[in-house]
Amino acid sequence: MKKRKAVSPAKGQIIIFKFDDVIAGWENKGDVVPPRWQRMTDYIEKNHLKASSGVICESLEGENPAYFDWLKEHHKKGAMEFWHHGYHMRKAEEKTGEFDQGTWQEHKALLERGEKLAREKLGFEFAAFGPHWSSTTAATDRALEAAPQIKIWLYGPKKPKYFSRLSLPRVMGLENPIFVPDFEKFQGTYNKLAAGLPMLVLQGHPDQWKVETKWEGFFKIVEFLKSKGCVFMTPSEYLARISKKDK
Repeated sequence: MKKRKAVSPAKGQIIIFKFDDVIAGWENKGDVVPPRWQRMTDYIEKNHLKASSGVICESLEGENPAYFDWLKEHHKKGAMEFWHHGYHMRKAEEKTGEFDQGTWQEHKALLERGEKLAREKLGFEFAAFGPHWSSTTAATDRALEAAPQIKIWLYGPKKPKYFSRLSLPRVMGLENPIFVPDFEKFQGTYNKLAAGLPMLVLQGHPDQWKVETKWEGFFKIVEFLKSKGCVFMTPSEYLARISKKDK
């Protein structure tokens, strides 16, 4: 059987980086956020890229002005969009995620709790949502439709039953296996599944990149995408672009 030639993307393929699990610093005294989150954010801004990061909303509870100011500062700069990554930071011993079960009213309450914290502590709302270490159900779908401030569902279903706004499904991730940005594996999967797509959402977990080889893999992936003529956007920028085209 003749080997199928990889499809090159049209110049202008849109890339949305979906970085998961922003929390306040905890490793070293004085850290506002974990050092790897600082490194990621610095890299995105210094290289004039765009990306998005999911905030675990319980990290907004209590008083932590340095952390809140960090989020507000980088939100204002515009290179990094922060989004609702669920309320609870699931622990390894917990058997289910917060959106794995429960009623749509319970899911709606979790969404509203996170949005309320964002308004009170950060002064802005989250326009996008993606769950932290949890699947979603029809209840989540219905709850999102009842949360009008959330315009974008990251790694949502191709055809939601209730959610009538923008749902961006998963095609592939930035990491393979999870927590490992392996350039060779990424390139092979990209050429097979994603090269011809107009837009691609890529999930990664920067706080898990605890060895330099993982960062090197990520940097190679970025340079590869740049060489293809890809355009990096935040979720809200992408929504604005397609909404403009629809008018």
